[in-house]
Amino acid sequence: MKISRSGYCAWKKRKDDKAKKEKTYADEIKKIFKESNGTYGPDRVGGELRKRGFKASYKRVRMMMEELGLKSIHCQRRQRSLTDSRKARGDDYKNLVKDLEITAPFQVLSSDISYVRTAEGFAYLCQVRDVVSGLVLAHKLSDHMKAELVAETIRQALGRYTLPVDCIFHSDRGSQYTSDMVRALLPRQISVKAFQE
Repeated sequence: MKISRSGYCAWKKRKDDKAKKEKTYADEIKKIFKESNGTYGPDRVGGELRKRGFKASYKRVRMMMEELGLKSIHCQRRQRSLTDSRKARGDDYKNLVKDLEITAPFQVLSSDISYVRTAEGFAYLCQVRDVVSGLVLAHKLSDHMKAELVAETIRQALGRYTLPVDCIFHSDRGSQYTSDMVRALLPRQISVKAFQE
């Protein structure tokens, strides 16, 4: 083929080096994705890569995550709220945010449980989110949707943020949120006005 031995060897070395770099890059993406418990999308994975000394354009990271079959649980289409206020316990939990003008961060927090279909079955995602900024204060993924999941997520949020004393915790009145465990946890940690419908 009229190619010198030295030219072929140099080409093969470049090819092998490129393949090795691509594997290292892919392994790092998988590592970051695993560390995030499957919550990071291309933007956040790219940010972590850059922190670790890699070059990371959004397009390249997105394409590689697609090739690796990695998709953030926040982007899954098969996700549905599982708590239902129609089955709530009692009418003692008034909706304090109805007609309320919400203008400040940490004025109102919301929480819900959703399910995500995975290759291994269903996973249950509980989040605590600030209504104004959309900031997720905490999230917890579990193989169950019991009150413990909500309590652990709230504890995670309280460990990360100092919340104002007049903060409202808004949720539906599902059994997890009206459980003794969660009801006892919140008043001790932050002065919430009430659970919400």
